Amino acid sequence: MEKLDFQSIAESKLNFHSNEHVAIFCDFDDVRNMDISDVLIEGFLFAVVTHGQAQLSVDDVTYQLQEGDVITCKPRNIFERSMMSMDFNALVLFLSPDYVAQLSQMVRMEWTHSMFASSHQILHADALSVRRYRLYFDLLRNHLSSPDTPNKEVSLRMLFASMAYDLHDLRRLEGEEVMHQTYSSGENILRQFMQHLHNPALPYLNVNGYAALFSITPKYFSTICKRLTGKTANQLISEEIVRSAQIAMRDSSKSIKQIASQMGFKNQSHFGRFFRQQTGLSPQQYRESRQ
Repeated sequence: MEKLDFQSIAESKLNFHSNEHVAIFCDFDDVRNMDISDVLIEGFLFAVVTHGQAQLSVDDVTYQLQEGDVITCKPRNIFERSMMSMDFNALVLFLSPDYVAQLSQMVRMEWTHSMFASSHQILHADALSVRRYRLYFDLLRNHLSSPDTPNKEVSLRMLFASMAYDLHDLRRLEGEEVMHQTYSSGENILRQFMQHLHNPALPYLNVNGYAALFSITPKYFSTICKRLTGKTANQLISEEIVRSAQIAMRDSSKSIKQIASQMGFKNQSHFGRFFRQQTGLSPQQYRESRQ
């Protein structure tokens, strides 16, 4: 399985415009001739289809993409079994989890929770919106390739904020319920928790560990999660651990014991009980079903 992260981008022969936290890709001419296996997305991805059609499978669901489709996904997603027409092209933006955390602290980001609420989304934008996204990408490429100035970073972040609000409006147009941000202390804690939980570089903690991280009681922490997301803190943590474990088990070079350790479990037996409770399958049964 290949990875899309900033190390792979730095080593890639494809024409990325990038720095250490932001990468833009807009030319699929070379990609169409490549034999690409499943790709693990290790950051936040935003893409707009500008030409042609494609078929993309994510989480065992296959989507037919067409011009105007907008794809968003959070870290630890796998894109698999993709096909594209000869005229396919898209605008692709890739952001590191750390940078997304910085963005959400700098400007009002009502969309922060909705970014994490689902592993991926496919929406559809009209022609005027696609044209606006093209302009955004042109400006972002120009900024990334220009010399550093005192306000370059601020300008970049404001561009991302504008794009985020356009995406926020698109979600509303498609009837999605989007949490309205009121700047309460609970929403701020949820934002920090979601950013920590979905950052591939950070270890998983239990409810007590996250509560201590935010200097609150475990009971209050769970109350915040339940009130704002409809799920307890333990449910949110368990779902993300299972998701990461499922991805890790696609790598046949790793043993179940190694994966259990990677997920933070004391032993393989404890991990096996947890995984069966969450999915109805043992880790080995899941691995065999994927193979």
